[in-house]
Amino acid sequence: YRPHVVARMVGAPRPTARPYLWHRALRILPALWVAVLLAAVTLPHVGDVGITRYLRQAFLVQIYQEGQQVAGLTQLWSLATEVAFYLFLPIWSWVIGRFVRGDASTRVRRELTGLGVLVLVSIAWKAFVLGAGFSDGRIGQLKMWLPWWLDLFAFGMAIAVISLSIEYLGAATPAGLDRRSAPAICWLGALGTLWWVAAGAGLGHTTAAIGHSLLWGQHYLYAATAVLLVLPAVFGPQDRKTSRIRWFLQTRVMVYLGTISYGIYLWHEGWIDRYLTWTDLPFRGVYFSDTPFQWHTNRYFSAPWFVFLAAVLALTIASASISWFAVERPMLRLKSRVPFRHPDVSREGAP
Repeated sequence: YRPHVVARMVGAPRPTARPYLWHRALRILPALWVAVLLAAVTLPHVGDVGITRYLRQAFLVQIYQEGQQVAGLTQLWSLATEVAFYLFLPIWSWVIGRFVRGDASTRVRRELTGLGVLVLVSIAWKAFVLGAGFSDGRIGQLKMWLPWWLDLFAFGMAIAVISLSIEYLGAATPAGLDRRSAPAICWLGALGTLWWVAAGAGLGHTTAAIGHSLLWGQHYLYAATAVLLVLPAVFGPQDRKTSRIRWFLQTRVMVYLGTISYGIYLWHEGWIDRYLTWTDLPFRGVYFSDTPFQWHTNRYFSAPWFVFLAAVLALTIASASISWFAVERPMLRLKSRVPFRHPDVSREGAP
């Protein structure tokens, strides 16, 4: 969202939709298609899983029909939601651009007001989904749609707006986030909210389902954890010599893991399934029946935790590294070859 806000704040070239969507497609689809293909060929199928269901994963439309999850690829629902946001973003930028006028402070205020509207829309959607009497399966599906998560996207967009107002307009850093102690406080807060949602907040630990009323707390504890993790990377001390967290984020290991993070996302579920199959450990796996989101059993398995973590992490990082060097990085070299674009059109300002 940053390039769109910069365009409105300082008159920079506005990102155009065609290069933006082309770049997103190159970043997401090739590696995704490789992961889906290999999952279809190598992972054990649970129930009647045909090629159509795998094609839905490949084109990220599985969340719009019940019962389309596939073992080893269940995490892809969140990518489908994220792609829906990528498609929504240029539309939102155009709409909000009609209202962002006036001096600098007025523009920032209207940007944030618009994002507040998105939060309210998301809250209204949750209230509708949880209060309309839908079945648990239908609620599980509607939870994956963009409106349920739109408030979290809006929080990230708001961080972009505030950070740019500091950078370009000289606004004050909010909430003391420029203090040296702020990064540590934020990450301690993130740890606390993570613990709360994982080990407290009244959430169930022996069942995959939780009460509908608890979904509100779960959702916003997730949000708090994410925001508190991100804040030190955006605000406050940015020099690695003055910020230990900034130093940590700039270490070679963390930079490399960030580079291959999309591959880590794509491959980790499949390696979990393969590891449990290879080791023949007794476990109660979660899979989806033909009736969506009707859990057969709970996803708790008997495995030595640290051995399991180390094995799956090593396999995932190895696969993600291969994906980056063999698929993702070569495809990104095609970013400048935007299809159906006149060769004289400048690429300036394209994200």
